[in-house]
Amino acid sequence: MKSEKLKKPLLFLLVLFAVFLFLFPKRVLAARSLIITTDRQSLFGEEEMTVTASASGFTEGEVIYIKGAFYKEGSTNYFGFTKKEDAWIKNGETTLNQRQIKMGEWDNKLIAKSDFSDSGYQGESEYNFKVGFYYITSGGNTSSVNWSNNNLSLLINEPDPTPTPTPTPSPSPTQVPPTSAPTPTRAPTPIPTKTPTPSSTPKPSSLPSPTPHPSPTLSSKANAVLGTKTTPTPVPPTPLVKVQKSSSKLPFILMGGGLVLFSACGILAFRVYQNNQFQA
Repeated sequence: MKSEKLKKPLLFLLVLFAVFLFLFPKRVLAARSLIITTDRQSLFGEEEMTVTASASGFTEGEVIYIKGAFYKEGSTNYFGFTKKEDAWIKNGETTLNQRQIKMGEWDNKLIAKSDFSDSGYQGESEYNFKVGFYYITSGGNTSSVNWSNNNLSLLINEPDPTPTPTPTPSPSPTQVPPTSAPTPTRAPTPIPTKTPTPSSTPKPSSLPSPTPHPSPTLSSKANAVLGTKTTPTPVPPTPLVKVQKSSSKLPFILMGGGLVLFSACGILAFRVYQNNQFQA
């Protein structure tokens, strides 16, 4: 009797456990997952894309952290930004800095864009995109990153940098040395030609006529010796030279007069000598 009484409670517990398993299988066994979609096939420059996530396996009111991630196929070098209110959070930021959402209050959307400064970006090419999330474990810690069940493929292109126009240096004006005013050449002062002052023509001064002197006669003694009586030959008067009144010619005139007088005396003496020789 006692064994039958014990079997009934055990049977009841087994039935209750079975009912619990059938009624709440997903809450107990289902894993957290996200499936994502977008209407963008390419991103150019700073363009943004909106991603819609379909969540499953999460409990109502559960807090998780999410982020978007771009990457090349086969690479784990993730890059990109996820919008958090008015800020953009880099993929490599810590878990608690990522966007925080509360299940049941989230609109299942996130906005992401590329990060061209990150080493994960390798130029214009096709990239994959997926969403990572972190949840709080039963111990109160954040889990490691979990990724969406699927990924998206799109082309990312960085715009060519706008060349900064190099200012053309304005040619510096050539410094022309100040032109010195030409020094006026001093014209030579013309030396005035001295006009000779017409000298007054000197009037010939009337010189006193020289008194003719009788030629010397031979003494009676000489006549006695010679035996003849010599008749004195008259000496012609010396012609007068008109001397102009000029101080500069006076010496020459005097010299000329002396020479003439000396010559006349010589001639006179020679003639006297010649006459004497003839008479002898």
